[in-house]
Amino acid sequence: MEQALRALDLCVVVDVAMTETARLAHYVLPASSQFEKTEFTLFNFEFPTNYFHVRAGVLPPLAGTLPEPEIYTRLAVALGLLPGDNVLGPLREAARRSRTEFAAAFRAFMGENPSAVAVGALVLYHTLGQTLPDGTAAAGPLWNAALACAKRSPQAVRRAIGASDEVADHQLGDLLFDTIVAARQGAAVTRHDYDEVWTLIGYSDRKIRLVVPQMLEWLARLDPQAADAPKEFPFMLAAGGRRMFNANQIFRDPAWRRDDPDGAMLINSNDLDALGAKDGDWIAVESSVGRLVVRCKVDDAMRNGQLALPHGYGQAYPAPDGERLVNGPRINLLTESGNRDPIAGTPYHKNVAVRLALVPAHEAAAHQSQSERIHMSAPAN
Repeated sequence: MEQALRALDLCVVVDVAMTETARLAHYVLPASSQFEKTEFTLFNFEFPTNYFHVRAGVLPPLAGTLPEPEIYTRLAVALGLLPGDNVLGPLREAARRSRTEFAAAFRAFMGENPSAVAVGALVLYHTLGQTLPDGTAAAGPLWNAALACAKRSPQAVRRAIGASDEVADHQLGDLLFDTIVAARQGAAVTRHDYDEVWTLIGYSDRKIRLVVPQMLEWLARLDPQAADAPKEFPFMLAAGGRRMFNANQIFRDPAWRRDDPDGAMLINSNDLDALGAKDGDWIAVESSVGRLVVRCKVDDAMRNGQLALPHGYGQAYPAPDGERLVNGPRINLLTESGNRDPIAGTPYHKNVAVRLALVPAHEAAAHQSQSERIHMSAPAN
């Protein structure tokens, strides 16, 4: 991916920090962080109820940053993909007057401007969205989704939002949308009965397709004899495990790591003894495409020949002197993208063949020094 980005004539990145991706770009458009803008969560605690959560920002955005919908809207207007405010302004005024008037105006506008269909979400953001409470303009595009949901499952929506029989079916979508946008702790959007389960299957005959021909053909070609690790790479690494204090790379401050600050590799004590290393040492992990030096940690819950590294590490963190230091293992450097699932195309990052090697004392000392510099310079929580 890094090689591909470097090869581009023009690379523009929208990012919340000067990340590794941003540093490869020609232009960086700074976005507000997830604490400073509207974001969404769609989840279900348990059947039969589904929930949707509009999370409004809790902090003012940093100066010079914008939420992504605003960035994309401005770009679309500048590129001529979206009309300016002189055209969209009347739609916004219609939204302020009434939802019925806005619905009619919006449908008329989209009918007259078919090229705007591709950027319909931005139209809703720039018109209906600007009339929503608490700066939740980014929720504007949910209006179409709420209408579609209410049309598809009217009774489930009625149960979820407590709509009375006096509410007509054609009003349900707007009521659902208003409920979602107004609720700061999440709102139930559908509540099903168990006898409705089979209606949720998309096929007209309401039957589940268990047979996936491509998968069965692939399974028939598997050779158990070839399942063992190759001799030159005798260990199997699960690259990307979840641990107590690893998150995605939105959280870039090393001080968030209250435990496992270096993203240690878990290894069985017998394997570590055979290597001639001890708990906490820095050792090299090599795959067919890359090499990492990582701290090791004994974990006898691991089988012999099995290793594990966490995801969410490997980002560059600025030291006080301005140098950017890599914090933990960049596990994707070990993943060979051609070794992947033939159907989904997903690399086998949970099953990476590797070998281990001791590192020279000077290399181990360099990694230890870098770790100390990162965690000494990181502000404490």
